[in-house]
Amino acid sequence: MTAKTGRVTLSTASRIGFLGDTHGDMQHVLTVARTMSARGIEHLVVLGDFGFLWPGHNWGIDIDKLSRRLKTTAQTLAFVDGNHEDFDLLYKFPVADDGLRWIRPNIVHIPRGYRTVLASGATLAALGGANSVDVGHRVPGRSVWGEESITEADLITLGHEVADVLIGHDAPLDLPSLDAWLAATDHGWPPAGLKYSAEGRAMFHRGFQQVRPRLYLGGHYHRHVDELVTYRPGNREFQTRVVILDQGGSASATSQAILDVRTLGLEFITRDGGNVGRSRSQ
Repeated sequence: MTAKTGRVTLSTASRIGFLGDTHGDMQHVLTVARTMSARGIEHLVVLGDFGFLWPGHNWGIDIDKLSRRLKTTAQTLAFVDGNHEDFDLLYKFPVADDGLRWIRPNIVHIPRGYRTVLASGATLAALGGANSVDVGHRVPGRSVWGEESITEADLITLGHEVADVLIGHDAPLDLPSLDAWLAATDHGWPPAGLKYSAEGRAMFHRGFQQVRPRLYLGGHYHRHVDELVTYRPGNREFQTRVVILDQGGSASATSQAILDVRTLGLEFITRDGGNVGRSRSQ
């Protein structure tokens, strides 16, 4: 992944900064960008629900402002899609020869099924998308889009080649702490929304099993999760460290992480640079 600016990106960075859902929060993204820049991080990745491309919103003005601010810190920002994106607008930007969808010279969308090799030689794949549990309260084409759902075509594009790192938005199945939290909180949603959301997660899980990553990074649930889970699909067994970042907007949330691409170890930080902790390598 080579930025049109020639700056450090996924394929060349020795460390990569990850953000949980940003939902179009300009102040949060700019604060995190400064925090990451102070730590020498030149490439940022939002794990879905970027939210800056949204109808009835001066998205062009905001994107240009964000691009200008990233230019001053010599940073590039990438994002996988979540379930809160204007896909009609997003898909107006073509996929370039490098497999990426460039919104601005330093802001780029990572399509589902994209793969690259990191500076360490580790491999990375992407699978964005998720189903909105509140779909019944949203208006098609205005606040929800069918393209949020992972499709069979997305899974074909992703393929079955193993990747060291998978980035996305939703979460795999059989994640004990997340599943327990969902069981305790999901009663507030209508059955149809829960069913639709579960169908989306099941589709993501299929892609997750195709890739069998050592490390997965996602968002979506507005909660921090960090679990080492063993999966046994068919005759195969693999173990994945599953990390979900909290959403942005809070000064105390664990909504950012820095990945060392050599060790695949993570350092968790708050928006303003508070050190939540350095975790084990993979």
